Amino acid sequence: MSPSQTQTFNPLRTEPGEFRVALLVSELGDKALEILKLAESLGFANPKFVTYTRLSGVVEVWAILLQQFHRYDADPSLVVDVWDEQLEQLWQACEPAAHTKLLIASNLQDCKTT
Repeated sequence: MSPSQTQTFNPLRTEPGEFRVALLVSELGDKALEILKLAESLGFANPKFVTYTRLSGVVEVWAILLQQFHRYDADPSLVVDVWDEQLEQLWQACEPAAHTKLLIASNLQDCKTT
């Protein structure tokens, strides 16, 4: 990518082999700092803060807690499942409506044996 090109963050798009965990900070309200501290204690260190502008013009602030790139055909149990306990704790902390505040995205081929 040349210096004149910029890569824009889109919370709903992932690259092949990508595993990402992100918090929609702008929707967490007063709980944002508490949840970011919890995330750090769970091993999600040094979040990257990015903005995303919806088509409606609403600007969202996201904290990317984890972004890993693996082979597209990597076994999801070796990539995603290792974070299950931490993700469950984050999910509970983001309730109610955690599905609108915590994004867990993976773009891995399903590794089933045929």
